[in-house]
Amino acid sequence: MSWKGAMRSFSATARRIERDQQRRARLAAQEYKQLQKQQAVENATQAVQAYNDYIEVIKSVHQDCSDQIDWAAMMHEPPPVLTRLSNANELSAQAALNNYQPSLFDRLLKRGPAKIQRLEEAVVVAHHRDQQLARENQEEYNRLLIEWQDRQDLTREVLAKNSDVYANVFEIFSPFENINYLGAHLEFTFTSDHIEVDVQVNTSEVIPDFAVTQLANGKLSRKSLPISKFNEFYQDYVCGCLLRVAREVQAHLPVSQVVVHALVDQLNPATGQVENQVIVSAAIPRAILRKLNFNALDPSDSMQNFNHTMKFTKTAGFQAVERVGLAAPLPINKKR
Repeated sequence: MSWKGAMRSFSATARRIERDQQRRARLAAQEYKQLQKQQAVENATQAVQAYNDYIEVIKSVHQDCSDQIDWAAMMHEPPPVLTRLSNANELSAQAALNNYQPSLFDRLLKRGPAKIQRLEEAVVVAHHRDQQLARENQEEYNRLLIEWQDRQDLTREVLAKNSDVYANVFEIFSPFENINYLGAHLEFTFTSDHIEVDVQVNTSEVIPDFAVTQLANGKLSRKSLPISKFNEFYQDYVCGCLLRVAREVQAHLPVSQVVVHALVDQLNPATGQVENQVIVSAAIPRAILRKLNFNALDPSDSMQNFNHTMKFTKTAGFQAVERVGLAAPLPINKKR
């Protein structure tokens, strides 16, 4: 199987038009980074709007998600059909030759033989043109057939839950791009029916430690954010990222469960060293995830729906926690 071929052939689906929310997230992250660097802001109103947009993005990262991929439907995609081309150019040129009748001036000036020769040459050129079009048509069909076969091969492996191809699916569809704009780096561990994800959160680049407002005189006011407000944004963003990752994984792959861990570099009070620590860990089954209303829920409160570990206060922020394992399967309701 050619993964590059599969990537090209899936491109129409994978490189879909950027969603409004994805575009908003990308632009908001860019504007926020500019706001961090600027010493003097010319347009205070625009700066405040950019800041508020960014805050909204980091609090709602869980709300957007790719469309569910219907792998079963892809398996029934028909192969391409070879269109048989006619020798239309040659037939047209031959008809012009056959129907040629020398005009009076052609006969008087003896131009008939030369015109007949040009018409005969045009038949040869048209014949070669038809052959070239036929070759190009065959080559295009061969390309489409190979790409169709690549899609079929990949789809068959996904439906068989071959975890060796899961990384290729993410490479093709790139579902986590706008999370990367917000400073989250992902590391995956694949098994056939569940995926474990380490979400590395870069707090210093993502969560603002300041707030901006526009004063009555039109100037921009920038103040340090209270620690409780900072931690509130921080918690919503981290939990929102875990939800988003779980949603994207289950939209792209037929796994029943995603186990996600948020990690951050922070001080370990036991060693006095800055260490990469797990701060939230959750086992998120598909059966529970699909019941949630992501436009209405609070990301941090939603962790109560899952087997999870999290120690958090608004004054102290996150503390290190243990990783959770897989959640137990839901009980089957038997009819009596």
